Order: sequence, then structure tokens, then C-alpha cells
Amino acid sequence: MSDDPREKAIGLAAETMGELVDFWGFKASTGRIWTLLYLSTKPMPADSIADEVNLSAGAVSMGLSELMQWGLVAREAMPNERKRHYRAETDIWGIIRRIFRERELRLVGRSVRQFEEAVALLEVAIEDGDNTPETAFMLARLQGLLELARLGYTMVENLADFGQFTLKPIQGILNWRRGNA
Repeated sequence: MSDDPREKAIGLAAETMGELVDFWGFKASTGRIWTLLYLSTKPMPADSIADEVNLSAGAVSMGLSELMQWGLVAREAMPNERKRHYRAETDIWGIIRRIFRERELRLVGRSVRQFEEAVALLEVAIEDGDNTPETAFMLARLQGLLELARLGYTMVENLADFGQFTLKPIQGILNWRRGNA
């Protein structure tokens, strides 16, 4: 490893971002590639990226493709250069909002639909004569999960659309649920 403080800082930041994005379900290598490009003063070709983050050409190519699909990296033409160069999207908040819109919002929306289906199944069972305390208990619990999922959807949607995140919409419900559990 180099003694150059800038290279050490880039390496540390790239490893840290790799760990963070790995936690959120992305490949650590994409976090390392994005961080290198984010910290670079100019667009970089793939072979230089591979050298800097110590990845194979194939891993860099796949990482760049994934990053471009998410809009986190773009190709940039360089005068008198044949190699493709890449630069990072630098609007961090925009990146977070885009990922929440395209990934988390879809997941929470699917959860809402599935909880609605589960509630509907039990409501039909009760209408058809299954009035047991267990069914009523399950229905009440599922309705609570559905309510929480709907609030979660609203919160993620607000974050994705407006960059605002607040727990205020659910504080009353959580306090009420705590008292009635």
C-alpha cells in the first residue's frame, strides 16, 4: 500500500462505502467504484478504476453497468481519448431518493398489497362463520401490520419525492399500539 495520504484516504473511503452498500444489499465493489469516481477530479477509464480499487476488469465492467443502471455513474466523452471514461453522480441526496423510489418503495408497496390480501382472507373467513377468538386476534394483528405498512409507504414516498423523512405520522399509532398490546 502506498504512503500517499490521498491514496490511503481513497482506499479507506472506498472500503467504507463498500461495506455500507453491502449492508443495503448492493455489491461492495460497486460502492468502491462509485467512491473512487466520486473522489476523482476527472472522469476515469475502466482500467484505471480497476487498478485503483484492485478489482478485475470484469468486476469493474459489471460494477459500472450496475451503477449506470441506477444512474449513479455516467459515461463521459473525453477529447482525443478512445477509452470510455466514467464519472460519478454527485448529488448524494438525489441518489438516495432515486434508490428509495425504485427499490424500497416497490418493496413496501408489495408488503401493503400482501397484508391487504391476508386481511381480506380472514375477513371472508369470519363472514363465512369462522368467528373464533384466534381468527379475530389474527385479523386485528394483521390490520395493525397493514396500517404500519401503509404508513411506511407514505414515509418512504415522502422521502423519495420530497426528501423529507419524519416519524410523526406513526408516533401516535405506536403509542396506542404499545398501550393496547
